[in-house]
Amino acid sequence: MINWKMLELVLRLIKITLDVYDFMNKQSLRFIIVGILNTIVGFVVYALYLKYINNSYLQALILSNIVGITHSYIWNNNWTFTMKKFSLKSVVRFTSIYLISFLINLLFLRVLVDDMEMGKLFAQGISLFFTTLISFFGHKYWSFAKQR
Repeated sequence: MINWKMLELVLRLIKITLDVYDFMNKQSLRFIIVGILNTIVGFVVYALYLKYINNSYLQALILSNIVGITHSYIWNNNWTFTMKKFSLKSVVRFTSIYLISFLINLLFLRVLVDDMEMGKLFAQGISLFFTTLISFFGHKYWSFAKQR
């Protein structure tokens, strides 16, 4: 005897799995995954620099941004936006967005660490929230915009 409720449940689970798989192939999810990985990579470089090399948040921020920009460009160019080739124009745009994000991040750290005497790691965590939003929209609509 067929258990119709169980069959219906299995079919729903299969549909949900296929929907999740379809969503995972979307550009936006790939951008989010790369962004999360990039945030982790940048934050780890920032924290390791502060702990083992020098306690200067400025130096740590510069190094973490260089590593982060390189990591992010490679993944976004090849996987997220599948550009298939290297483009000097996209590199310049990509770097410009990161420069803007860097300057805003630096301003946040200056205010939060120096003026408000907040911990350097906590301050960077707060800064990352805002700079991540700036990066997302800048890269999506400018750095990797499809050529017309």
